Amino acid sequence: RGAMQRRAFAEVLLADAAARRIQSCWACAMTRSVTKARLQHARDGERALHASLMDELARDWFEAKQLRRVEVHVCSLTVAEARRGRMEGYQALQAAQVARIFRVIDPKRDIVLVAPKMLHEDILDYYAKIMQFRGIRNPPGRFQVVVPENMGLIDNLSLSHGLLCSPKALRRLRKLVAGRQAYIVPEAVTGAEFKLSSALQLPLFGAGPRSMSLLASKSHAKQLAQTANLRVGPWAVDIYDEDEFFTSLAGLIVKHPHVRTWLFKIDDERDSRGHAYIDLARVRELAEALHASTQAMGDCGGSRASS
Repeated sequence: RGAMQRRAFAEVLLADAAARRIQSCWACAMTRSVTKARLQHARDGERALHASLMDELARDWFEAKQLRRVEVHVCSLTVAEARRGRMEGYQALQAAQVARIFRVIDPKRDIVLVAPKMLHEDILDYYAKIMQFRGIRNPPGRFQVVVPENMGLIDNLSLSHGLLCSPKALRRLRKLVAGRQAYIVPEAVTGAEFKLSSALQLPLFGAGPRSMSLLASKSHAKQLAQTANLRVGPWAVDIYDEDEFFTSLAGLIVKHPHVRTWLFKIDDERDSRGHAYIDLARVRELAEALHASTQAMGDCGGSRASS
């Protein structure tokens, strides 16, 4: 009887452990589902708020241009984290856009510059003297510099993400634009700038994240040029693997034998990053093949003309 009870107790322990695991997994699944629903609800609210802010800006833009207004410049190079880690001087590239403060040359425009680090007083005095020389009255009162206090959380943190993680900087921005016509002028438009627009309840002076990701790509820039009936050179897009790359390049070389230099670009890179080129004249085997191809195409064209 004791052995039977011990076996039964062991089976109860196993069943209890299995039930606890099932309950834990079910609780995790429910928590994940509720969190997803809350995040989706928050995103929907951000989209609705952004749409209403943009509609209001577009409706009142001609009147707003005549009034005193504030531009909040967020000079953030918001790119993927893996790409930021390979960029030299990433924070310097973000800080290099300090010349945006010279937009105060318009007397109806005040500037708030969000910078990744505090600018030295001598630098600000230097810019203020240049503005005074250009006839701008009271430059120190026309532009403000806001630095997020949590920019040093991780290396190569984008300015938009750092600002979203900095409540003090957000409160200061809200005070600077309180009761005034204001909008955000971004460098790039991604989900971070979208959230920043919702957090500050200010419209973005530009396209939305989805439209910007398409319009800012090199392939769509070519398509826009074609739509505008502008002359563009031979090109190929939508290449996703090595075999497709070599096939497209070979087809372009055969079709356009007079083109000697071909330029390769990564579609979503910026500032001349991800560029490479090949000079076919320096590849002897290709040069000979291209010469023969050019002669063959010339002979075909001559025969067609004579017929």
